[in-house]
Amino acid sequence: MSSKIPFLGLLLLLMIGSPVLGQDLQPELDDQVAGPVTFYVMGDVPYKPAEDEQLPQQIAEIPEDAAFVVHLGDIKTGKTPCDEAVYKKVFGMLRKSLQPVFIIPGDNEWNDCSNPEQAWQLWKKYFMRFDRRWQHTLPVFRQLEREENFSFVKGDVLFIGLNLVGGRVQDAAEWKARHADDLAWVRHNLRRFGKEVSSLVLMGHAKPAPNHDDFFEPFTQDALKFQKPILYIHGDGHVWIYDRPYAAKNILRVQVDQGGIAPPLKVTVTPDKTNPFQFDRRNGKPAK
Repeated sequence: MSSKIPFLGLLLLLMIGSPVLGQDLQPELDDQVAGPVTFYVMGDVPYKPAEDEQLPQQIAEIPEDAAFVVHLGDIKTGKTPCDEAVYKKVFGMLRKSLQPVFIIPGDNEWNDCSNPEQAWQLWKKYFMRFDRRWQHTLPVFRQLEREENFSFVKGDVLFIGLNLVGGRVQDAAEWKARHADDLAWVRHNLRRFGKEVSSLVLMGHAKPAPNHDDFFEPFTQDALKFQKPILYIHGDGHVWIYDRPYAAKNILRVQVDQGGIAPPLKVTVTPDKTNPFQFDRRNGKPAK
């Protein structure tokens, strides 16, 4: 009997330390008492040489109330070559954040590149599991089939990040399969946490277009069943949008300002059951 105890203890240690097994573990709800969750969101930056100086300053000035920061993709213009130096440059800028940063792929640094496969390898090299470069307690879980998709619960809010890009359809089969994976990931998290959370924040790059309907049409049906408030927040279009364009009116869509126009958007999710999402564009402009 005593000889089995060390073996079981060693097996448990190996399981905890295994990065492969760890991907299958379900994240636990954040043990923090439910309350407002504040985070900051940016997108489509840096584009111009001036923004190479502006973005590091914006990162340095993110207030201490930030639980985390999200970059919604497009780390360069579509005309800029997809050279490794660009990915490395933005990596260095975002890495200086005091708060953990999550980043979502954009079309300018991936599917709109002249060599998308090479661009994707560069994105993975510099940005896959980017938040792990900080010590934080957010219970992050990643999709086994698509590691760039992530989720976590903070307070009683479910956050989901998706590889949902705009731009060129470089491969129709890949495009369709990725959207199917995205939908499966959202549904997995709603099954796991839907009854326990008060709202959902969905984060992607793409401004919804007809070639995203195979994701958004079924997601709208899921939203009707979920009934609770949902925020879909994205970049891609460069100018502020605040609307409810879907049949499921519990979905609020927000498009952030391009990073050269405004500082990172402050988003606060409150326990309010009907209108929990509050925004501060921090540039003197109204939030609606």
